[in-house]
Amino acid sequence: MPLTPAEIIHWQFRRRLFGYSVRDVKDFVQKVSETVAELMEENRSLKEERERLLERLQVYQAIEQQLQNALIVAEKTADEIKRQAQREAELIITQAQHESEQMKANARRQVQTMMDEVEQIRQLRTRLVTELRHMLLSYLELLEKSEEIHEAEVKPDEEPLD
Repeated sequence: MPLTPAEIIHWQFRRRLFGYSVRDVKDFVQKVSETVAELMEENRSLKEERERLLERLQVYQAIEQQLQNALIVAEKTADEIKRQAQREAELIITQAQHESEQMKANARRQVQTMMDEVEQIRQLRTRLVTELRHMLLSYLELLEKSEEIHEAEVKPDEEPLD
């Protein structure tokens, strides 16, 4: 157990013949007492400061823990945002591919429809050309018959009018 300044001041040395000077011993004890008092005050002050620093350390440790938790949450959030963005990108790509396929199918149908219409127009043209040819041939036959009838009616002594 350490000595207190009061114990050092009240300390009694034995007196001996030709021993230490009582005055010197008391002066020394006074100096020791003052030194110990200063050291005890310094020790008390250091303990108080240590307690303050420990409290601050706890605050900083709590802040550090909060920052670590915030960092973990931020990382999780960033990962979730990345996953969501990836899902959205995949969905957009899938939709774009689907729309592209629909557009291709529509274009193919339109091309096929146009080709069918062109074919119908060709067939109509062919039919019209054929009908027109038959009609013209029929008119030609009628014209030839009409000329034959006209020539037969014309008298041999008359000359035909051309």
